[in-house]
Amino acid sequence: MMKKNKKKPEAAPEQKLQKKKKLRRVSVSAASIAVVLVAVVLINLIATSLTDRYDLTLDLTANQLYEITDDTKEMLQGMTDTVDITILSSEDDFEKDTYYSKVHTLLQKYKNLAGDKLDISYIDPYTNPNAVNRFSDLAASIQSGSVILSYNDNTRVLNTEDFYSVEESSYYSGYYDVTGFQGEQALTSAIMAVTNEETPGAYILQGHNESISTSLSSMFTNAGYTANTLNLTEEKEIPEDASVLVLSLPQADYTEDEINLIDAFIKAGGDLMVFDGTACPTELPVLYAYLQEWGVDIQADMVLDADYNIDEAPDLLAKLTDSDSNADIADSGLTLVTPNAKSITMNLGNDVSDRTIEALMESRDSSYAKVLTDETEYDNYTKEDGDTDGPFTLATLSEYTGNDNGGQVFVCSAGIMMSDDLMSASSLMNSSFLSNVLSQMQPEIEMVSIPSKSLSSEPLVMSTTAEFIVFAILALIPVGMFLAGILVFFRRRKL
Repeated sequence: MMKKNKKKPEAAPEQKLQKKKKLRRVSVSAASIAVVLVAVVLINLIATSLTDRYDLTLDLTANQLYEITDDTKEMLQGMTDTVDITILSSEDDFEKDTYYSKVHTLLQKYKNLAGDKLDISYIDPYTNPNAVNRFSDLAASIQSGSVILSYNDNTRVLNTEDFYSVEESSYYSGYYDVTGFQGEQALTSAIMAVTNEETPGAYILQGHNESISTSLSSMFTNAGYTANTLNLTEEKEIPEDASVLVLSLPQADYTEDEINLIDAFIKAGGDLMVFDGTACPTELPVLYAYLQEWGVDIQADMVLDADYNIDEAPDLLAKLTDSDSNADIADSGLTLVTPNAKSITMNLGNDVSDRTIEALMESRDSSYAKVLTDETEYDNYTKEDGDTDGPFTLATLSEYTGNDNGGQVFVCSAGIMMSDDLMSASSLMNSSFLSNVLSQMQPEIEMVSIPSKSLSSEPLVMSTTAEFIVFAILALIPVGMFLAGILVFFRRRKL
């Protein structure tokens, strides 16, 4: 007996309607998800484009490493000439480099502000060596990753050491830590230097076994000067482009002819910077007699301080005077380290009416001075009977008032303060002090002084508004979306 196939009962119209609604909801949900994903992608692309074009990035670094000062913004936005910036690296390698990555980010900000007035190009010297040949005259200063700025015939080369400040791990240890990022100072001063119509000259005097630190030379080039050497025993004249002469730690005395050239230069409006100290002989009669004409009498002694020093008594910590010349750096909160200093007695006779003198830097009340000769050797630096009590003047600024030119003479009796390790330390005032002196002596030269930004790990401090935005992104929005999802789920269950 054959079984008959039973016909399945047709679904009720209401069930068909429910299935259609469920299918429609799934379709709508899938379409909604697709729309949201497309929207997210589009928003991301738009945001990236706007960020690259209008510099809409938010700098959340503890010390605002990539924030640009108003002076730099004004300079970039007011540029009328195009500066070429050539980087000797592929852009990918430059952007990923441990140190140059920060420079890459900063350059993008500069480009956003200056527009087509900054032409940035990348040349990989390994894959395209022929393209580097045009920089053959800079061979001594360029390296892989060098940032070369040029305008007309003016050129500046910046390397890693120009973008960072370092500090010795422990005094005299020979090991250094990278402590600060000074990218803005390096880039801004270099752009200003190559675009200056006339580049003033800073001439370091030679011929007497003088010595000068690389950091002090860099201070001049960063300020827009050309740093040159000059031997007055051979040249017999001072170049016309000279604005500043630097006499640094000479080991032999100057001649009367050299002093006469220097004196005429100052009275014609030029400036002189003199660095002395215990590293110099105590007997330089011609030079010291000339400095006395400017009210500066350098004593044959060594200034010590057992209470205020870095490592031992000769490495004393000095302080600024209340001079108006120090006003711009008086509140910096940084420390002046002035090793191996001699004391200065200011003595401008009452009959001298064509020059003035003021003290810029001095030792503290706890300092004392020991007599120094060329043969003196100390077993210890403990204060003894016969030592002179401080404080002592350590740096002065004299000005010629006999005409309208106003040449000036700066004398520092702690010349070692301009050494590389002290000038590059972001926690010390040595560099900013000497930069400020130069700006006081040469006010017509436009200079920028932008503090190095610390790279030390510090807690991120945010404003109330920033805290709310971060809280909203990390908590409120996800929680809101979660609650909305639950609400939609229960509403759909009732359908």
